[in-house]
Amino acid sequence: MSKKSKTEKEGELTLITKDKNAKDKKNIFWVIVSALLKGLIVALSALAVALCLGASFLVNNKYLGVWIGIFLFAVILNNFKKLFLNLFYCFIVGFAFNLILLCWIYPTVQFGTQDQFLSYLSLFGLSALMALQFVLFGFFYFYIKNLTWVLPLGAASLWVSLEFLHQVIAFYLFAFPWFMLGYSQFENLALIQISSVTGVYGISFIIIFCCFSLACLFGKYKKCQKTLFLISAIILFVLNYTLGKREIHKQLDFENTYPSKIKVALMQPNTHGLILIGKGEDAYSVLDKQTLALAEQDVEFIIWPETSLEGSFTSERNQNFLRNISKTYNAPQIFGGSEVKNGKLYVGAGLFNEGGVVDSYQKNKLVPFGEFLPFQKILSGFYRDKGITSLTGNFSAGKDMGKVLNLSLQNSNYPFAVNICFESLFPKIWREQAKEGAQFFINISNDGWFLKTAAPLQHLRINVFRAIENRRPILRATTTGYSAWIDSLGKIRFMSGKLFEQETAIFDFKFQTRNKKTIYTKYGDVFALICVFLAFSFWAVAVAFYIQENYGK
Repeated sequence: MSKKSKTEKEGELTLITKDKNAKDKKNIFWVIVSALLKGLIVALSALAVALCLGASFLVNNKYLGVWIGIFLFAVILNNFKKLFLNLFYCFIVGFAFNLILLCWIYPTVQFGTQDQFLSYLSLFGLSALMALQFVLFGFFYFYIKNLTWVLPLGAASLWVSLEFLHQVIAFYLFAFPWFMLGYSQFENLALIQISSVTGVYGISFIIIFCCFSLACLFGKYKKCQKTLFLISAIILFVLNYTLGKREIHKQLDFENTYPSKIKVALMQPNTHGLILIGKGEDAYSVLDKQTLALAEQDVEFIIWPETSLEGSFTSERNQNFLRNISKTYNAPQIFGGSEVKNGKLYVGAGLFNEGGVVDSYQKNKLVPFGEFLPFQKILSGFYRDKGITSLTGNFSAGKDMGKVLNLSLQNSNYPFAVNICFESLFPKIWREQAKEGAQFFINISNDGWFLKTAAPLQHLRINVFRAIENRRPILRATTTGYSAWIDSLGKIRFMSGKLFEQETAIFDFKFQTRNKKTIYTKYGDVFALICVFLAFSFWAVAVAFYIQENYGK
């Protein structure tokens, strides 16, 4: 057999090299295609989850959507082996969901600024920022899920920890805690009664625990683990639901036993538009005509919303106007608006009678960039150079968070508390007011800025949980809707009709006075703090195991 020449050998080597290069290029091509397909599938799955979650927060409430969405979210999340895909998936879910939840921001900013770019930037920027909660969940869960025996407990504790962290940042700095998973269940009365013990965090915990437990049935876990997760989820859900049903009957019996009764008038004047276009002078005649409905109704308490009239309610004209109403109908009033006190400008609510202002409450949590400019001392030069000013004024924050007012009617006194608009989002304020003896709450708001979007209804639903947490009913008056009466079970007894229509609701407000405080009122966010401890502990152990397994050898 003849030997191959050097030229032949070089030719064969060249052919082999070309063939290998061709295969490498082909492999690279398929790797890229595979990665793109995987990314597309992840993105589409994330969008499906976001749509399910979003459906529970839109105008037509579908609270089962959250259960389906979180279940799908968990099933997909449990199958990721790489941290990057995990984070990418969580960001898409969070971003798409918040676009749905906060879709009202675009028309609101567009209406206020007439700037389309700023409107889109506000919507997409805030959605991306709030998606970080999902991303952080994905990051920590990536490690916690390796502790398979405590997976549902770890996931639920982690979720609650992040909701609690968001709430703390919002309260002590500034943020926008509009989203809590539990808010989606506002119509599921039996399920949400646990809020009187755990706050809204307990509802979020149950949803995550049950959905992640069921998701494990579709993963590669031991049969005994799947059985444990399934049984634990069933016990948690059924026990909570049963106790909730029992609490409903207990509270109904309590409410119907010698209840207090006040004939109230919830005033929804729809004057926001007049004030906005500079016709605030016409608002006086609008309110005058609206009060005609009170004639011969024996109303005992009149509740006006935030900013029914322009200017401060401490101004001489507004005080005279409101004194005259109290004198004519022999009834005290709550009136919301700006207040000048001790040389400072506040967002406030005044208790009026025919003698004028009896007492007042100053809003503690102001709206960032709406009622104050964050970090103004540090960034005052920047704000001035850029022409940035607060949209509604440079207000001071109130200092008495637990302020309780006193309603005197004939021979009875009823301590109550007022909170204003944005303060609906902060349970701490309501708890302090309940601890100081408030027997019911009045929430006043001007939701006209939200236009005819899902936001006014979302805002109303948040109040449901404040009522249950403290077992105190709420009377809610808004300028443009939705006004409501929410009882101590979180049931909406009355709700005004269409948005941007004037409405006067007169009814017997029945409630039972109580000295007993709920567990949540007395002890606050203990449940959430326990979740923080559990989540951090699980994560620390999981990271230690991960390092040992991957880098310890």
